[in-house]
Amino acid sequence: MDSELRDPAVMLSKPRRWSQQCASWLERNPVAAQGLLVAVTLVVFSGTLANDFVYDDNPQIIQNPFIVNPHLWKKIFFGSVWSFNGAATNFYRPLQFVCYWILYRLVGPNPVPFHLLNLLIYAATVVLIYRLALRLQLNATVAWAGALVWALHPIHVETVAWISCLPDLGCGLFCVISFLLFLRAERERSHDVRLTLWSALALLIALLFKEMALTYPLLLLAWWFCLGRKDSWLRRGLRWMAYVAAVALYMGARRLALGYFSMSHHFWHPDRVVLEAALGLLGDNARLLVWPNHLTVYRMFNLKASLVSPWPCATLAVILSALWIRRWEPRLSFLMLWWPICILPVLDIRQLSFPQLADRFNYLPSIGPCLAVAWIALEWLPAHTRRLEFQTVGVAALAVAAVAFTVETMGYIPQWDSNDKLIDYSLRQAPKSPLLYMALGLDFEYREGNLQAALQEYKTAWRLNQESTWPLGLAHDYYLALGRIALRMGHRQQAIRDFKKVIQVAPTSYQGYDALGAVYFPDGNYAEASKYFAQAVKCNPQDLGGRFYYGTCLMKLGHYRQAAAQFHAARVVAPHYWQAYQAEAQALQAAGEAAAAEHVRQKIPKGALPE
Repeated sequence: MDSELRDPAVMLSKPRRWSQQCASWLERNPVAAQGLLVAVTLVVFSGTLANDFVYDDNPQIIQNPFIVNPHLWKKIFFGSVWSFNGAATNFYRPLQFVCYWILYRLVGPNPVPFHLLNLLIYAATVVLIYRLALRLQLNATVAWAGALVWALHPIHVETVAWISCLPDLGCGLFCVISFLLFLRAERERSHDVRLTLWSALALLIALLFKEMALTYPLLLLAWWFCLGRKDSWLRRGLRWMAYVAAVALYMGARRLALGYFSMSHHFWHPDRVVLEAALGLLGDNARLLVWPNHLTVYRMFNLKASLVSPWPCATLAVILSALWIRRWEPRLSFLMLWWPICILPVLDIRQLSFPQLADRFNYLPSIGPCLAVAWIALEWLPAHTRRLEFQTVGVAALAVAAVAFTVETMGYIPQWDSNDKLIDYSLRQAPKSPLLYMALGLDFEYREGNLQAALQEYKTAWRLNQESTWPLGLAHDYYLALGRIALRMGHRQQAIRDFKKVIQVAPTSYQGYDALGAVYFPDGNYAEASKYFAQAVKCNPQDLGGRFYYGTCLMKLGHYRQAAAQFHAARVVAPHYWQAYQAEAQALQAAGEAAAAEHVRQKIPKGALPE
C-alpha cells in the first residue's frame, strides 16, 4: 500500500482522476452545472436588492426627463448620457436609457426592479462565460471553476450593486454572446455567414451599451493568432470585416448623435504625459484585479505613485510572456491576452471623466484572467508536477481565493445601500478624493445648513484636486458652490463674480446662467435676469427652473406670447408640472387669447393641483 502511494503514476492520477470525475458529472448534468452557478451568484449578490438609488442613479433615472416623461424617448438616441441636463460628454450609450425607460414604465421609481435587472444580467453572463470556456475547449471543471471565480470577484460589486453600471453589464453580456457566436461560426468548416452576421450584430448592441467593446475586433485577431485553425488571413480578414462594419455603424451613429467622435483634441497624437498615464493605468488596473482592496467608486489615480510601483513593468512582462508561450500553451496565451485587449479603451486618460481608475473597468477584461487562473490551478499544475502536494496547491489556492472573494464581496455590497453609507465608507478607502469633500460640502450646505463647514469642505476638495497629478474638472462645481454660499451670506457681488467664473470655465453649462439670473430676479431686474435665463434654456432645453423663471421675466416685461411659449416648453418636458400650465394660461390670458388660455387650463392633469 505504501509503495503504491509513493508511485508517481498513482500520485499523478489522483488529482487528474478527481478533475475528470467532476468534468464528467458537469458534462452529464449541464442544467444543474449552470443552475448551481446562477444560484451561487444570486445568493452572494442578493444584498444588492435591498440597496437604494445612489450617486448617479438619481439624476440619470429619477430626475431624467427622458426617462420620466414617456414622450421624450426619441431624445435618448440623440445625445450623450448627460444630455438630459445639457451636458456634452464622450459617452454615447442609448441602450442604457432604453432599458431605464422601459423599466420606469413598468415599475416607476422603485429601485428594487432596477437592481434585479442588474443582478439577472450578471447571472446570465456567468452562465455564458461557463459556456464560452467550454467552447474554448477547457475542461468542464476548469470552465465551471473559472466562471465561479469570475462571479465571486469583489471587483464586480460596483458593477452589480450600482444601477448606473448597467452599460457595463449590457456591454459584457453582448460581447460574450458575440464571441460565442464567433466561435461557433469558426468551428464550422463552411463558416456560416449568418452566424458571423449575428455575432457582429451582438457586437453592435454591446457598443450601444458602452464604448468598452471598441477593441473587440482585436480580440478576434488574438484568437486567430493563438487558436485559429489553418486558414488564410485573407479569408479571415473578409469575415473580420463584418465586425469592423459593426464598429463603423456605431461610430457613424455616435457622430450623428453627438456631433463628434471624441471631445479630446488631437486624439491620434498622445503626448508624453498621456502615454505615461496609460502605463500607470495599465499597472493600477492589473493591481486591482489581482489584489482587490480599497475598492471605492471615489478612487483617485495617482500618476507619480503608479509609475514608481512595480505593477506597470510586471504587467507588461506578463503580457509579453503571453505572446512567448503561444507555441506551447495557446489557450493560456489567448486568455492572458484577453485582459490587455479589453482594457485598452480605458488607458487613454483624456477619454475618462471620473474616476480615471474604476472597478467597473475590469468587468469585461477580467474574464480571461479568471479562466486562466482556473486552468493553471486545475489542469496545468496536475499535468506538469509529480509531487502530490504541488498538485493540490493550485486547488487549495483557488478554493481560498473563492472563499476570500465571497467574504469581501458580501461585505462590500451593503456599502452601496445609500449615499451616506457610500460616502462614509469611501472616506476610509480614499481619504484624498476631491469629489468626496465636494459631497460632504453639499451635505453641510443643504442638510445641516452649516455654510462655514460647507465652505471648508469645498476648499479642501479644491486643494486636493490641485495637488493631484491629473486634476479633475472641478472648477464648475467649485465656483458654483462658492457663489451659492456667498449669496446666502449676503455677499452679492462676490456671488456674481463666482457665478461668472462658472460661465468662463463651462460656457455651455446652464447652471451658471441660472445662478446669475437668480441673483437679479429678486431685485426686480427682470431685463438682466431674462438674459441669463434665456442662455440657460439654450444650453439645456430641459431646464424646467430656467424656463419657468425666463417665462416669468418675460411676463413682467410684457412679452406675454413669448412667456407662454416658455411655460409651454416646461410642461412638455414635465407633463405633471401644473404650475407651468397655470402660468401658460395666465400668459395667454394677458395676451388676449382667452380661448387658448381656457384650453390649457382644461389640460391640467387631474389630481395635480393642490387641494
